[in-house]
Amino acid sequence: MPDVLKYGWAYGGKQGQEMKCAKTQYFNRLGCAFVTASGATGVVKLVTASTDDVIGWAEVPRPSNAIYDYWTSSSTVGKDKIHVVTDPSAVFVCKTNEGVGSVTASLVGRFVCASATGTTTTTVQKVYAKAATVASHQQFFVVGADTDNRTLFVRINPHHII
Repeated sequence: MPDVLKYGWAYGGKQGQEMKCAKTQYFNRLGCAFVTASGATGVVKLVTASTDDVIGWAEVPRPSNAIYDYWTSSSTVGKDKIHVVTDPSAVFVCKTNEGVGSVTASLVGRFVCASATGTTTTTVQKVYAKAATVASHQQFFVVGADTDNRTLFVRINPHHII
């Protein structure tokens, strides 16, 4: 199996807490794992929109079957508990949905937001850096850019933490 870029916690604080997961959430290892709170139940679910408030980054188990690129939570609400990194000093390396040449060092110091493509088992969460979308949805602050791998190093915007 070829090497795959690692997305997730890169450096900074790693404090967090164990939280119950919403039912049937697909966390793809080829994307990000930012989560939000789901309604009155308080369970966490994958952030899929730029308007979601971000709680932190879910550290989910590896897929139980080596051929899968994703881990799926139980079909029972709250049955699975996952560690969520909520530390405001944490920096995460994230996949972007930007094309070749679009991830530049000029993104450092700007805000970006989340997006998700695919459905169920093919859902991949990324960060989206296009200015028109990001203007009103400032979920993450860019602190570094890897132009070769089209990844960004981001912190969760404290104004979007619940």
